[in-house]
Parts: sequence; C-alpha cells; structure tokens
Amino acid sequence: MRSLLIPLAIIAMIVLIHWSYVDFRFRYREGMAWFWLLNPAPPLMWVGRATAVAALLVALSTAVVGINSILGWVIGGLMAAHIVSLILLEVLEPR
Repeated sequence: MRSLLIPLAIIAMIVLIHWSYVDFRFRYREGMAWFWLLNPAPPLMWVGRATAVAALLVALSTAVVGINSILGWVIGGLMAAHIVSLILLEVLEPR
C-alpha cells in the first residue's frame, strides 16, 4: 500500500533531525539561516546541503516507488553523512 502519509512522516523526521542539529549546534552563527544562506560556503557545507536535499528527495520518491529496506538504508546513510559533514564542518572550519 502506497500512502502519502509515510513519506511525509519521513520528510518531517529529516527536517527535525537537520533543524535540531544545525539550529542548536550553530546557534552562535545564526543557526539555519547561516547554514542555508552563507555564500560563498565552504566545501563541507555544500556536502551537508547536498546530503540533506538528497535525503529529502529519496524520502519523496518513496511515495512513487514504495517503501522498502533499501530506501531506508539509503535515507539513513544520507542522514549519517549529513550529520558527519556537520560535525566535520564545526571541527575543521575556522570560526
């Protein structure tokens, strides 16, 4: 059964994970606005942006493709890469 509610729940989860980490971890740098609007941005920030957008696109594709374990692993891997890129961004980039 392909329900639109499940992809929306996955998207909400991705947005909440991203918001909680970026907004609370980078609050001293203006939080979400700093992450998405900084231009020119360091390469690690582009990796973080790309993995967040890719996870959202994969979550949207579950409405068409259906939900299976492979898509779950892909979304989880993209979110893990997103979190790791944010951690590396905070550690490696000068303030």
